[in-house]
Amino acid sequence: MDEVGRGALAGPVTVGASWVPASATLEVPGLTDSKALTPARREAMVPAILEWVHVATGSASPIEIDALGMTQALRLAGTRAIHALALRVGEPLIESSAVLLDGKHDWLTHVPDLLSLAEPDPVDRYLNAADRSWDLPVTMQIKGDDRCASIAAASVVAKVERDAEMIDLASDHPAYGWTGNKGYGSTTHREALVSQGPCPLHRLSWSLGASPDTVDRAWALRG
Repeated sequence: MDEVGRGALAGPVTVGASWVPASATLEVPGLTDSKALTPARREAMVPAILEWVHVATGSASPIEIDALGMTQALRLAGTRAIHALALRVGEPLIESSAVLLDGKHDWLTHVPDLLSLAEPDPVDRYLNAADRSWDLPVTMQIKGDDRCASIAAASVVAKVERDAEMIDLASDHPAYGWTGNKGYGSTTHREALVSQGPCPLHRLSWSLGASPDTVDRAWALRG
């Protein structure tokens, strides 16, 4: 498993999860960390990746990121990805798998005290239900997206899907340059945040460099 979009200022954070059948023999030439590949190369790899492994993605929205914080939003997105993958793979995934997670920080494993609210909101209820239904062991893989083909596959598919979503969202918010920067803090993006403020698709709890009144306006637009 791997995440994309953690450091962006706008848009979702997306997690990719892949499962490699024991019988899989196909190789994907050039498969590596998605950040080391050009957009065209990533898109060209996706059909071969999907022929080789099962891949699913899950996302947490900017609203969920603001409500939960990034670590919990990653766990929500990761849980959604695993559940989507389980629907495709079935019992072989549930009965025999462990999770190889890119990086050195385990954001997937449940920490009960973080969700011990007396009146949990719908997102908390979803997370708690997911924790009760899923208990895969997690092994961290530092630089796993560069060293492990299955993690790289998950990374590439997640990156392609999130990039496509940001390009689609850019049509309604052209000033931020999301077609090029995909929600990350490019010069164009940061200048637009200063000149016109954020929109509801930004991570409004973050320090965006925008004036407080424009941030308040974006919060209000969320309803």
